[in-house]
Amino acid sequence: MSYVLAVANQKGGCGKTTISVNLAACFARGGYKVLLIDADPQASAMQWRNNQEESALPFHIQPYPFPTIHKELPGQFAQAGYDIVLIDCPPGAATAVDRKSDITRSALLAAHAVLMPVRPTPLDYQAAAIILPLLQDVSFLRSASPLQVLLVINGKPPANTRLGGEAQTAAKAVFAADGIQIHVLDSEVCSRQTYAEAPARGQAVVDYAPSSKASIEIQKLAHEVLECLNRTTAVV
Repeated sequence: MSYVLAVANQKGGCGKTTISVNLAACFARGGYKVLLIDADPQASAMQWRNNQEESALPFHIQPYPFPTIHKELPGQFAQAGYDIVLIDCPPGAATAVDRKSDITRSALLAAHAVLMPVRPTPLDYQAAAIILPLLQDVSFLRSASPLQVLLVINGKPPANTRLGGEAQTAAKAVFAADGIQIHVLDSEVCSRQTYAEAPARGQAVVDYAPSSKASIEIQKLAHEVLECLNRTTAVV
């Protein structure tokens, strides 16, 4: 196994499953053998796949909403020889007594990096920042291989707005935290109808609308994430 990427954010509705499924499809279409672990008890990724009787997604999905991902991944999942494993984490990972927090913690322990989708509004930034103590805790536990956090602006207005234009600057200020390497990606994902239409067909946007703006921007994100993973695993 080469790369493990956890897609996580404490706040619900930030687009974790949308990002996870579409990135997995981009990686698969690029020639990688990809596994998406649906670690959310709501099983949104599995529902996406099941919208067609025969899967229209070019990668495997495995439901595993349990806090033992970091223990199982090196053995059971690694034996299949996947090049990239994405873990779609559940929301609500802010408290130590929350089962979902345990699942996310396990995913972060298993991952080379975490990708955190954040919508570009002050309230979303504040809500998402609640996960920072968990990220710091996990980074401390794995001090020999620090966890890199990649932050992607998701749901940005397609038109030029003041809020959208300041999104990256604001995110860098809010998510600065001791002990965590946080990198705000240059790639951004806009709010587009294509992202809402593709799941109903059981497809990712690169297959549902290959020439769409959504397809172009998600492929750009996939390329940048791979570059970051290459740098991360070269250091670990």
